[in-house]
Amino acid sequence: MANSNRLHGLDAARGLAALAVVIWHWQHVYLIGGERLVDVTAQPFFFLLFPFYRAGWLAVEFFFTLSGFVFFWLYSEAISTRGLTAWKFAVGRFSRLYPLHFVTLVLIATMQGLLLTMGHQSFVYGGTTLGNFVLNLLFLQYFIHGWTFNGPEWSVGVEVLLYGLFFVYCRLIRPNWILPLFASVALGWWVMYQDWGLGRGILGFFSGGLVYIAWRAMRDRPTTVRLNTPLLALVLALWTIGIVELQTHWIAGWLNSLKLEGWRWLESFFRLCLVPLTVLALALNETQGARFWRFLSPLGDLTYGLYLWHFPLQLVMALVVTFFAIPAASLQSPLAFVAYMLVLIAVAGLSYRWLERPAQTWLRARLSPRGAPATAQ
Repeated sequence: MANSNRLHGLDAARGLAALAVVIWHWQHVYLIGGERLVDVTAQPFFFLLFPFYRAGWLAVEFFFTLSGFVFFWLYSEAISTRGLTAWKFAVGRFSRLYPLHFVTLVLIATMQGLLLTMGHQSFVYGGTTLGNFVLNLLFLQYFIHGWTFNGPEWSVGVEVLLYGLFFVYCRLIRPNWILPLFASVALGWWVMYQDWGLGRGILGFFSGGLVYIAWRAMRDRPTTVRLNTPLLALVLALWTIGIVELQTHWIAGWLNSLKLEGWRWLESFFRLCLVPLTVLALALNETQGARFWRFLSPLGDLTYGLYLWHFPLQLVMALVVTFFAIPAASLQSPLAFVAYMLVLIAVAGLSYRWLERPAQTWLRARLSPRGAPATAQ
């Protein structure tokens, strides 16, 4: 088994999932200048990127499931045995999430304010009021007024709540008990029909806990070596079928012919089966000695930056078009798309190096109890 406290395959998957959401939100560019995307196939490089343009929003399920896996892996036992205090856990999460959250929130509020003073509406996400700004400061925006300011960050607000639920869960229940995890997944399924985003978060996060239990049980067994390749092949085959389905809709059509809601059944299969299987396959593949994922794992460090910076960059584009009266169509070209992606990756990298990591270290040094390490895994 690979001796590492980091699974590079999961880092790579998290980074790719962030890029999927970024590409899905490219449709925002067509709102610049008051236009609207009519033909989804008109987007740049559609023949290559159509899975992201059509279903990139589903990558959020990966974030939730990966978070569940990683948190159960790194923290569940320490929390359960009271080796990790609530304060230290909270400081670790706060120092990781809040600095970039605060900076991007202030920038977005400033730019949206400029648009409003120029006589235009807020770009994409409305509700740019002082009350909603305060809710965003507290990660509460999604639960009260929905998508405001940095709209894609709604899932981060859900994650913050999940961290609290996770800590309480591990203190009250043995983390390796399977039945409570299944019950939590079922609860998430039910909540999803009451609150779509929160339910997705609960379902995905505790599915990740189940994946962790399965991975821990399988990773050191000799028989797992024989299962590794077939499991990867199965996951790859399922992803291939899913990509074809996005173009043909033949499975959804067949399910519809049986009086079933085809797309809802396929979404359920994605959440409950494909995403957990993919996380398990990647984790097992690496613990069996695979090294390929190390080349892509730096994407994992950029995930938070990619996710939080992509809308502010679009807002910059909207301001430039508005202020300089540039034709909005010039920002919808393949060249503009490539430039946007390169700038975003560069900004995310600089943000991680010069903002997120230094702020994280500084906050942990000052908020951790005396004598405790300033950093956490």
